[in-house]
Amino acid sequence: MYLHGAPPVEAVFETLRREIPEVSLENHDVFEGAPDPDRPVFLLWAPPGLSSEFYHRVVAWADAIAPRLGLLGCAAEGAVGDSECALAAGFDDYVAGRHSPRELAARVRAVHRRLHWPSRRWSGCLKFGPLVLHPHEHELRLDGDSIPLTTIEMAVVRALIRAGGRPLHRADLLDRAWGENGLDVSERAVDNVILRLRRKLPRAGLIRTVRGVGFCLDPG
Repeated sequence: MYLHGAPPVEAVFETLRREIPEVSLENHDVFEGAPDPDRPVFLLWAPPGLSSEFYHRVVAWADAIAPRLGLLGCAAEGAVGDSECALAAGFDDYVAGRHSPRELAARVRAVHRRLHWPSRRWSGCLKFGPLVLHPHEHELRLDGDSIPLTTIEMAVVRALIRAGGRPLHRADLLDRAWGENGLDVSERAVDNVILRLRRKLPRAGLIRTVRGVGFCLDPG
């Protein structure tokens, strides 16, 4: 995994290295090249108040390889707004207001598991109506078009497909897509992911809002 950030990141790095021996500490030069596919998770040590534009640039950098680089952020002095900004941009997980190296290591492993769940569970694809989810490629196919997905977008689509058209509450999507890491994520994060998916889909109406409940897929 990568670890990038400013002091006191060095102290966090030394502790993390005992939990994850493969961790490496990088500086801003890391963004000048393509991500290393042999280091599938990137942990950003962030000051509070970073702009949405910065988080979007990091997400675009992570999208340069397939499967996409997993993104985890930590703003030790930050607040909920920092988490929501990063998650809306496409980060897979974010911690604000604390920096337990043991917790960060556990979250890195969780992001890594979500990235590689297809190879551990099954090798097929999921289908619902015109949608076909290909887990190995981290992409969704619709009418012959390929739509690349982030890790969390893929998890949300997978949950909706498995629901078979039944509406899922936001809390259900948090539990199924974020798992145990959803404890620190607000339901607004679900709305942000749904918004990103609708922007990516050529037919935004495929994801329907069920008033007072949540979301479901509409096969059309």
